[in-house]
Amino acid sequence: MQGTHYDPGKMKSRAMDIVDNVPLDATEIAALWNTYVQYSMFICIFKYFSLTAEDNEIRPIMEDALDICHKRVNRVSELFNSEKIPLPIAFSDNDVNMKAPRLFTDAYYLHYMVNANKIAVGINGLSLITSGRADVRDFYHHSINSSVHLYNNTINVMLSKGIYVRPPIITTIRNVDYVKKQNFLGGFLGERRSLLAQEISALHSGIVTNNIGKRMLMGFRQTVSTKQLRKFMDRGIDMANNYIDIFSLSLTQEDVPDPIPWDFMVTDSTTPIFSDKLMMFHTIMITSAGILNYSASMATSPRHDLMANYSKALLEVANYLEDGTNVMIDNGWYEEPPRTVDRRELVNKTQH
Repeated sequence: MQGTHYDPGKMKSRAMDIVDNVPLDATEIAALWNTYVQYSMFICIFKYFSLTAEDNEIRPIMEDALDICHKRVNRVSELFNSEKIPLPIAFSDNDVNMKAPRLFTDAYYLHYMVNANKIAVGINGLSLITSGRADVRDFYHHSINSSVHLYNNTINVMLSKGIYVRPPIITTIRNVDYVKKQNFLGGFLGERRSLLAQEISALHSGIVTNNIGKRMLMGFRQTVSTKQLRKFMDRGIDMANNYIDIFSLSLTQEDVPDPIPWDFMVTDSTTPIFSDKLMMFHTIMITSAGILNYSASMATSPRHDLMANYSKALLEVANYLEDGTNVMIDNGWYEEPPRTVDRRELVNKTQH
């Protein structure tokens, strides 16, 4: 399971070829801050996955992911320290109980890894194209490569074990033509056209990602410490079930098979593994990713009934995200990201 991913030493030597002594800009600070927080969380996740994975092909992938996460956090630390920017509190060993019995199966670890790296490629790509400094761009370039490396290794193992959930294989029309009627966009009344391949892809992705998120929330629900958090996890599970049903129906109505049934993937353990703060942060993070996914699906699904489903999902997920953020704030877990100095407050402070 060894592969090529970023080496901080090589990264810095290549970046040094370009002289760029300007301070980190707002976009770079925001991206690096988020990277540090997110990958300090993933260190906790993959440290536990590495310890509890039983399969000899799966454990090395988790160990590889853990090593990559450590390198990303260390590199952000170097960049922030050189700029005298304080590091986030983020997450530490105090947020994971390494003695807890396993909560998820090995199969779930692979599904989790695939989804995490799909998201990582997109986020790191955005961070790359919005950064100017050579060393920051180099960092995200290597981050993309290492995420692709993890993704490929994970997919290969899933294929070898027969647990990779493939998108539907369809029979396509053989003629090429332009759209001539406005009912191409229809979907509520009258005759509906068959689904486009890109619409099937979006529906399939929605089913798979909701299943992965649902299983994670099922595990979290069993181990959170308060009724408030359990109720919040229940709400997320219900929402995932609802959209799995809606997206599946859109496929089966067109005689397109939806993804195969999922294994349960969650054990009966109720022993807390991760801190309540970590579980809430992770829930908010995947909820934010859901907003991006639904937005992309809406943009590539011109049929009106599909667009209405994604529009409804976006509103519901946004409300869930806001309520989750309020839960974090109420419990003192929401760490404030870097912001500009409030000069209105400065006038009321003593000289320094």
